[in-house]
Amino acid sequence: MTRRQALVFALAICGNPELLFLDEPTVGMDVEARRLFWQTVRDLAAAGRSILLTTHYLEEADALANRVVVINRGRIIADGRPDDIKAHAAGRQITCRSRLTHEALSALPGVTRVDTQSDGVRLMTADAEATARALLLQDATVAGLEIRSAGLEEAFLALTNADTANQAVA
Repeated sequence: MTRRQALVFALAICGNPELLFLDEPTVGMDVEARRLFWQTVRDLAAAGRSILLTTHYLEEADALANRVVVINRGRIIADGRPDDIKAHAAGRQITCRSRLTHEALSALPGVTRVDTQSDGVRLMTADAEATARALLLQDATVAGLEIRSAGLEEAFLALTNADTANQAVA
């Protein structure tokens, strides 16, 4: 955190405000400063302060927010807890190394998208368990299997892409 950023933040909280507006507060911060800032924001929220944060760093929103509002082209397209938005909009993802073809992977139950990566594939899926079971049955050589929830970034992209497509049709 630069001295200027630290001074501006200190001035913002010195009056112990009940509502704090933070607009892209961590731009230019190094990793350590960003983590310290996040902890300070969490502490303020735990003390009962309301904090409105605008950010393009979706990792930051996911780490700090108990409510996220996604705006696309000036319209609210999602509003809720980060976990709910991620689960509803993006499902889960499976990464692995597999011998199956792109077409075979696309045909697995629940798969909504297949991305080829330098070290394997990433499957976006609406039903990770069914996808994983079918994957393991069809390819006994699967390696590096990892299942995780999609991040807020994937959810944001899914929501805004779907909204933009709907706007183009309407």
